[in-house]
Amino acid sequence: MQRKYRERYATIPIENLKEIIENELFPAALGICNRIRKKGEIEFNKRIKETISKCPLKECVILKGDPKEISKCPNPMCWIAEGPNWEEFLLDDIRAIYFMLTDIYIKALDIPEDLDKEITLVENPLNVMNRELKAKNAQKFIIEVFKKSKIFNLRTSVIKDILWAHNKAKYLLSVPLLIIQIEGILHDLAYHFKWKFEKKEMYGDEYARIEVIIKKLRDKYFGNTMVSFYKRQKGANESPRNLILHGRSLDYGRDNKLSTVLFLILTYLIAFSQMKIYKGATILKD
Repeated sequence: MQRKYRERYATIPIENLKEIIENELFPAALGICNRIRKKGEIEFNKRIKETISKCPLKECVILKGDPKEISKCPNPMCWIAEGPNWEEFLLDDIRAIYFMLTDIYIKALDIPEDLDKEITLVENPLNVMNRELKAKNAQKFIIEVFKKSKIFNLRTSVIKDILWAHNKAKYLLSVPLLIIQIEGILHDLAYHFKWKFEKKEMYGDEYARIEVIIKKLRDKYFGNTMVSFYKRQKGANESPRNLILHGRSLDYGRDNKLSTVLFLILTYLIAFSQMKIYKGATILKD
């Protein structure tokens, strides 16, 4: 006898949505700052070692802390010891991304003049980021990065529309559009960098599964977090991504948080693509 089934619920709330956003997606997306810093510091230290080894004196005297001695060293690279830091070696767009994101945290903190006093978080960084997205300079930067990108430039007009929706507080519109564009961008990366996949990792023979492309980014923390957002977990309900895009959830647009985090993920993917194009640490200026 054929069994009959019926839908139990028309809409399904996303379980622990706030925790998913603030404890998983947000720190993972903002982790691009750590990656940029690590690569910058590696490059900076490499430059200093190269400068010292090439110095005719075998040890750049400026490193000893006496700026008056600069005339003793004819090496033109010795300026590096005077005080430039690793941020100065970053490409312009990468530097802009780094300072935009770190500035958000600084604005969310209360940093006392007395260094012995505790630094406290006075505002949710996501609210600060949301305000930044409303600023004309931030919007212009995001649009210009897409416009100049060889990989993502066709998406510029869509990104403009998403920025408009987000800044009009129409998060029920901006969130699904951001999810769709993030998936499209991941496929852009897979196509551009000619990543290869096994048959089991594909949908048919045409395109790879999103969770597999995410793993190709080789960023364990970010990858695990994004896969949990995109992929249904064993014994659990549908993934947040599926609930949103299939119209089963309506609670994701109550505030700016998920929409803001997804913009951070866009920023992550912009920075990732540039680091990949310029081959890791060589994103830094020669």
